[in-house]
Amino acid sequence: MRFIIVIFFSVPSIVFGQYCTSAAINNYQQEVIFSVTIGNSTISNLSCSGYTDNTNLSLDTFSSGTTIPISISTNRCGGVGGSYVRAIKIFMDWNNDGDFFDVGETVYTSTLFFSWYNTINTSINIPVNVQCSNIRTRIVYSRIYNYNPASIPACGSYLFGETEDYIIPIGPCFEIDAGDDIHICENDTVEMSPEIVNGANYFWTPNSGLSDTNISNPSVFPSSTTTYTLTVDSLGFISTDSVTVYVNPNPIISVSQDQVICNGGLPSDISVTNIQGATYSWSPTNNLTNPIANQTSFTSGLINSTTYSVLVELLGCKSVDSLQIQVNPIPLVSLTANPLTVCDGGNVFLQATSTPSANFFQFQQYNGSAWVNITSPGMGTTNPLLISNLNSTTDFRVRVAENWPGCNISNFDNTTVPVFNILTPPIIHN
Repeated sequence: MRFIIVIFFSVPSIVFGQYCTSAAINNYQQEVIFSVTIGNSTISNLSCSGYTDNTNLSLDTFSSGTTIPISISTNRCGGVGGSYVRAIKIFMDWNNDGDFFDVGETVYTSTLFFSWYNTINTSINIPVNVQCSNIRTRIVYSRIYNYNPASIPACGSYLFGETEDYIIPIGPCFEIDAGDDIHICENDTVEMSPEIVNGANYFWTPNSGLSDTNISNPSVFPSSTTTYTLTVDSLGFISTDSVTVYVNPNPIISVSQDQVICNGGLPSDISVTNIQGATYSWSPTNNLTNPIANQTSFTSGLINSTTYSVLVELLGCKSVDSLQIQVNPIPLVSLTANPLTVCDGGNVFLQATSTPSANFFQFQQYNGSAWVNITSPGMGTTNPLLISNLNSTTDFRVRVAENWPGCNISNFDNTTVPVFNILTPPIIHN
């Protein structure tokens, strides 16, 4: 239960936690507040009611740490009277606790004046820690008998004068925007982009995956989806918001095996993991039938070793893998004969030796006017090759291929096999 103690003239009615009443009970002919100007807003009133509630009026907003200019003019409703002492006090409930009794909440006390018609001008300093608040303001104009303006109370009844109440908005007021939610890929970094409040202090939580928790726009690189909360302190006013950084996984891929092929050979198809909804891009694109599919074949053989990379993208996230197709050089071949020379009608083995090793051989001999194939239809797999009943010196040559048809053929290498015709001397009989 709250008790209201009313003593006329100088002792206030004190009610903590809610705003007490304050009014003159006998001012219908005497002292009244004629007009009040707060900033750019002027409120004219001559109600002679003893109390005027102006808390529903829309007034200018003032910033924390600045001043509120207030001008008050007094008048009378009528009647006659002698020369009395009057004064004005202004109260402001800075901490919004429902009363005007805290230190610093009596913000103005005028000097004494004797006339009914007066104008006072003052500026009220707004504490820097007061912001984003609607401040209850009370103006009390009262006739006093003890010649002490300080005795005018914020609450209670008095004989002559008027009380007016106002609401003055104090800024800055803001609701911080931490920014839109962000989608990134694994191992990516992105910069936060919240609303900027000049001079404010920023604090991000949690601190994992952040370059700095105390700046407005830290770099962020979480290993998994994380919601970050931003707290902004502007001159003691606190606002919070959150933003979620979604971490999308990079596609998990594996390419087909490296290949070793002969020079000019056609590689086998190459492929990468097939992922629903993913896009593919092979590089380089030359010789590929479909460089934007997970599997592609070749349009022609290769003569140079080539590394093929594939970029796989899924939901904006990318992975890269590669494979190598090693192309062997065109074989180098050398031809030898065993034995190096033969007698008329003798046999000889022709041996082809190649690097890299070849599987197909084309042996030829010169018939005096042209080279003719010994192997038929041109390439065979026999090596070494037996030449029987050789009866004249003959030039031979060979060329090889790793695979045939399909692989590039080596140059020819030649050898000559001399054939000697040894005549048996006649037998002489004595």
